[in-house]
Amino acid sequence: MSDTIHNLFIKRLAREDFLRVEPFLERVTLPLKQEIIVPGEPITHVWFPESGMISVIAQAAGAEAIEVGLIGDEGMTDHLTAPGDTSVLKFLVQFQGTALAVEAARYLEWVSESPAVLKLILKYQQSMIVQTAHTALSHGTFTIPERLARWLLMSFDRSHDEDLPLVHEFLAVMLGVRRSGVSDAVARIEGHGAIKATRAKIKLLSRDILLDLCGGSYGIPEAEYARLMGPLPS
Repeated sequence: MSDTIHNLFIKRLAREDFLRVEPFLERVTLPLKQEIIVPGEPITHVWFPESGMISVIAQAAGAEAIEVGLIGDEGMTDHLTAPGDTSVLKFLVQFQGTALAVEAARYLEWVSESPAVLKLILKYQQSMIVQTAHTALSHGTFTIPERLARWLLMSFDRSHDEDLPLVHEFLAVMLGVRRSGVSDAVARIEGHGAIKATRAKIKLLSRDILLDLCGGSYGIPEAEYARLMGPLPS
């Protein structure tokens, strides 16, 4: 497989399965705040991020939006099973980056030709179910600082950087809380020496402290992803 491929899902493909899809992979830019999947509209592509991060957002009519999942270079956007499939969730670019995109029709052909590809997709989807379940658990049982610490760890995992370009209004949507609650939580975590916060950036100072502050809300989905997906091929 080409050394220029930076998505970990694609890197896990058997060579023959990669060669089937390679002619149809297009590297595209993911601009900040782009809605790449809009609820109710046909899914045109499947995206495999190589950098940046995508938020999976749920929202009921007349209610506030809330983030229910995160996707980075470890994964892919929504699977589809037929032309014209739609999603009830919004997929929003939270950190700009790049992705490998394949048109929906080509994706469906590729998956139908390879049971091994479908098996890997189902493993990844199972890991996302676990991530979403633990996001619900986090929202329901952990404090706002603990939830924020979890979210920061997940974001640092996917950004592969010690700096996150963030604003409090966006964090409030991601955590489903008021902006004042986010400000207080950021200040508490910063007070423990885990991060340094400025107006539009959060810098990681100590991952170990951040792990302590998450109260056990982080780790199980990450371990399940590793178990399900297995190691990268040498």
